[in-house]
Formats: sequence, C-alpha cells, structure tokens
Amino acid sequence: MEKYISEIDLIINKLEGAIQKKELGLNDVLTDAPIIIKLLESGFEELKLLISDFHFEEKSDEILFFKVKKPRLFSKLIYYQKIYHIELNRPVSGFQVQECFLKKEFEQINAFYNKNTEFIQYYRSGKTLMDEFYFIRGKNDIELNLESFYFERDPRFSTAFDFKVTRLLANDMLAAYLNNQLVRLKYQEENSYNIDDTIPYAKWTDKKTALAEIIYGIHEAKSINAGNIGIKMLATILGNTFKIDMSDIYQIFLEIRSRKGDRTTYLSSLIKSLNQKMEAADNR
Repeated sequence: MEKYISEIDLIINKLEGAIQKKELGLNDVLTDAPIIIKLLESGFEELKLLISDFHFEEKSDEILFFKVKKPRLFSKLIYYQKIYHIELNRPVSGFQVQECFLKKEFEQINAFYNKNTEFIQYYRSGKTLMDEFYFIRGKNDIELNLESFYFERDPRFSTAFDFKVTRLLANDMLAAYLNNQLVRLKYQEENSYNIDDTIPYAKWTDKKTALAEIIYGIHEAKSINAGNIGIKMLATILGNTFKIDMSDIYQIFLEIRSRKGDRTTYLSSLIKSLNQKMEAADNR
C-alpha cells in the first residue's frame, strides 16, 4: 500500500517538477503552452493506469488524492488549454475589441461560480464533513457526464466532485490571467507603448512556493494598501513584476499548508540569510 502511494507521489512530483521548469521559461503562450499540455496529458495517462484498478485502503488517502493532488495538476491542464485557445482566437485589432473578447471569458467563469456557490464555499472554507461523499469513488454526480473532461469519463479515475475542484482551481488561474491581460491592455492603450519596455527585466528564478510564501506573508501583514488588496491581485502584481505566472496561488497555498514541520521554509531561510549577512558585517 505505502509503496503504491509512493509510486503515485513519484509520478506527481516528477510531473510537477517538469511543469514548473517549463513555466519558468514560459514566454509565448502559443508556442510554449502546447508543450506543457502534452506533458500533462502524458502524465495523466500514466496516473490513470495506476489509479483505475487501485483500491485505497485508507479513505483519507483517497480523499487526499481526489481533493488535492489530482485537481492541483488537472487544473493546470484545463488552464493551459484554455489560455492557448484564448490567444489562438484573440483579435489582433484595437483595445476595445480585445477587451470585449477577454471579458466574455469571464461570463463562463461567473456562470460556474453561480451554479456551484454552495460547493465552492464548502471547499474554500476548508470543511471536511462531506469529503467522503465528494471525493470517494462510486458516488457519481449526474452532472459529471455533462461537464466532464475526457480524463473524467472513467469512474475508476474520478469522484462525484473532484472535477468541480479542478474547474474551480482552473477558473481561479484563468481569472487572474484575464485580469492581468486586461490591465496590460489598458496600460498600453493609455501610454501608447508596451508595459514591458518600461520595466527592467527581472525574472523569479526560485521556486514558485517561495514567492507564494512572500505573497501570503505580505497579505497577512497588511503591508500593501493596509491589507485592502485581494490575494489574487497581489499575486498577479508580483507575478507580473517577476515574469512568473502566479495564477495558481490558491493551489500553491494548499501545498504549503500540507507541509510537515516548518511550513514557511523560504521565509525562514530569508531570516537566516539576512542575519548571517548582518553578523558578517558586524565582524568586519
């Protein structure tokens, strides 16, 4: 059992590592997104073969897989497919036409949120009372066949609600992406030049979880606008500044929360590094 779980985690960790490397080098959606999509599709085929005939002895392990692990990756696949098609079909004409096109994408996101308000509140509040119904196989939702993705058609690889979590996380990332694109469009229209031309190139080269620790730390300390800024907007601002997509900020936070021991490893390392620098300066 433990060996099997380790094999599942090995595939997931390997896939996440490969995706993160590709994300760090993501410059053009039309060129780079298909590579990420193929990696994810291949990884999910491998996971499906492993999971479909596997029986989790512990319900907690099955819930963890379908509530956290699978949606965390699956949402990336949906997200990258979505932004690829958005950029593929995006108008090349004026600001207002592009703005209208991007805002229409929000209609689908809002429709999903409105349709699934109760479940979204349950998931985001961290409740667990209904987890056995939502994230154990064999309790399929009738809506699954209407909303499902091709990886979801096999009930051996899906639960009643893991796809809703996937859609929610993908929509969160997509909303951040759309907001970022709208901000850039507006800025370019008002200033008549590309926003990137005015900012010195600075790319985040550490782990995304490291930047997420900073983002959440700043947000909880209310250091920006006295706390009157949403976590997604703050993630978008810092992600744009450092040329890294932080639209999956909620997913990253779940990963940070699940750590054992010191959960703020990067912030702890910053404190240690700064103290060492000051001590070295004192000893000169």
